[in-house]
Amino acid sequence: LKLWDLQVVSSQDYQRDADANRFRLISTDAPRGIIYDRFGRMLVRNIPSFTVSIAPAGLPNDDAERAAVLARVAKLLGMEAGDFAATPTAEANPDADAPVRGQKGPTIEDILRERAISPYAPVRIATNVDRQAAFIIEEEHLTLPGVLVEAEALRQYIDGPLTAHLLGYIGRIPSEDLTSYLDDQDLLYEPDDLVGLTGVEFTQEKLLRGVKGQRHVEVDAFERQVDVIASSAPSAGHNLLLTIDLELQRVVEDALREGMRNANSSVGVAIALDPRTGEVLAMVSLPSYDNNLFSGGISYDDYEQLSADPHHPLVNHAISGQYPPGSTFKLVPASGLLEEKVIDRSTSFLCQGTLLLPNKYFPEDLTKAQTFYCWRKAGHGRLTVKDAIAQSCDIFFYQAVGGYREFMGLGIDRLGKYAELFGYGAPTGIELSGEAAGLVPSDRWKRQVYGENWLTGDSYNAAIGQGFVLATPLQVVNSA
Repeated sequence: LKLWDLQVVSSQDYQRDADANRFRLISTDAPRGIIYDRFGRMLVRNIPSFTVSIAPAGLPNDDAERAAVLARVAKLLGMEAGDFAATPTAEANPDADAPVRGQKGPTIEDILRERAISPYAPVRIATNVDRQAAFIIEEEHLTLPGVLVEAEALRQYIDGPLTAHLLGYIGRIPSEDLTSYLDDQDLLYEPDDLVGLTGVEFTQEKLLRGVKGQRHVEVDAFERQVDVIASSAPSAGHNLLLTIDLELQRVVEDALREGMRNANSSVGVAIALDPRTGEVLAMVSLPSYDNNLFSGGISYDDYEQLSADPHHPLVNHAISGQYPPGSTFKLVPASGLLEEKVIDRSTSFLCQGTLLLPNKYFPEDLTKAQTFYCWRKAGHGRLTVKDAIAQSCDIFFYQAVGGYREFMGLGIDRLGKYAELFGYGAPTGIELSGEAAGLVPSDRWKRQVYGENWLTGDSYNAAIGQGFVLATPLQVVNSA
């Protein structure tokens, strides 16, 4: 009866268990697309590297033996093995390959707990592994069951910091976004996949990624492949041709560095657009960083240094930095004033270097008046709008926008309307991650944020791109 149960009644169950023990369906990563500049110069490519993965089912069942295997692997990789029974110490991080502050990155046990989807699916625990360490692990495979050494493509950013803010980098899927990636039915992500996290690598992920292939393989007791039953080849991702001119990017960076030295500035941005098409020919944000640091999993020390830098080198200030646009903004009120016929080309205002704005409750008491200044203390005299733009006169725009005495001015609502038409107050839509919207203030906005009414002085400041007005450098050059 027992033989009948084993060989007939339960034979399919045992056969299925045996097949699960020796057969694996392994995904084969597609080569990621190459990125070029507008003239076909290569900006990023794939180079071979070693990756170490662990198939949980291949590890010893005995806790002590398991700990010994992971301790040996951890020592060779410069990691920590961790405690099999402990709760995970790795916290969700915006950059999935970045270490957690206060520790030297997640332990091997942490990675296995977070990334394993089945006992037989290998979990990548280290990328860009040192050649010597990879060879030692391979040589010791008989004493390291379940530990796999594989060759895979590593992203190499050829010019590093020169294009880091544009290209971005790839890394493991962030823990907080894992569900949304796994729900994607087109690209069939797996928990251990590498994806674009910033820059073009992030925004063009679907084009660059490609389609995975599969291998149906037979493995031995150490999870080493002994035979390929069937396979389907992966489809490489699309290559991208950017609008960037690499040589111009290099020249612009050199010019920006010189300008920053002369201005004694620690942060700077330079952007070059083709005014006929809006194509970005060069975009430099300094300080920058080397995105190659993230390709193989950034070290704790490197990440700590970048994160602690007060000048925020990881931030692309060209699209994420928000600053008062200053006098570059004066073209906006000038256009609005003429278009709304608040003034014409012959309308003039007197600039004497200072302007006294009377207190509305005590209009005759000049001691209670608020003083506004032009950048030219001696004043510009009487100016039309054309002269006011040429001389960048502040007092002309104070009066023309905010009004003065009987003259009502353009007003903040209409100024806001034209600012938005020029692209202020909203992202430009550039295909980069992390773009800020800037700020076009209004009476309603000030009430909601500060609980205060909008004042004439606020309009004066907004008229010259100061006060509450904020813009990104890309918005400024785009409006021009």
